[in-house]
Amino acid sequence: MKIPVLPSFDHQPKPYTGPTFDEVMALRKQYLTPALLTYYKNPLMIVQGSMQYIYDEKGCRYLDGFGGIVTVSIGHCHPHVIKAGVEQLETLQHTTLQHTTTIYLHPTVAQYGEMLASKLPGDLNTCYFVNSGSEANDLAMLMARLYTGNHTILALRNAYHGGSTSTMGLTSHSTWKI
Repeated sequence: MKIPVLPSFDHQPKPYTGPTFDEVMALRKQYLTPALLTYYKNPLMIVQGSMQYIYDEKGCRYLDGFGGIVTVSIGHCHPHVIKAGVEQLETLQHTTLQHTTTIYLHPTVAQYGEMLASKLPGDLNTCYFVNSGSEANDLAMLMARLYTGNHTILALRNAYHGGSTSTMGLTSHSTWKI
């Protein structure tokens, strides 16, 4: 059986100079909750990413088949996103990056809401921004229950629905319920 080889990719990861795998595991054991589990007995220690690839502390490259959160749509460290992020951080951090704030007014969140609403069907024209998938799922559950009056929720077996109490209650995957 021939082992597949990743295609060439014009990126050299920066040399890793941080703590070793064993040091990170010791730090996790000492300072983090035991409920913060890894999927594998010997997990990879990922220290860098570029587009669809991730790199471990030794510089080994892997195709990111997991595609978590934002990377599923744009990849790791996408140059356009990095540029826009740096420009925003050099201009103003908190008010626009935490776009749901009601402390101050900033045009970006309203403009984004308008742009998003223009793409929605029918009379869907109101946006409610949240800060995480867990919060989005909590809100979806609340709205569905209020609208239907029904408290039954169907969920995909062994799927991850979030880290809040209500979303963890939806899954039967034991490692997400500890």
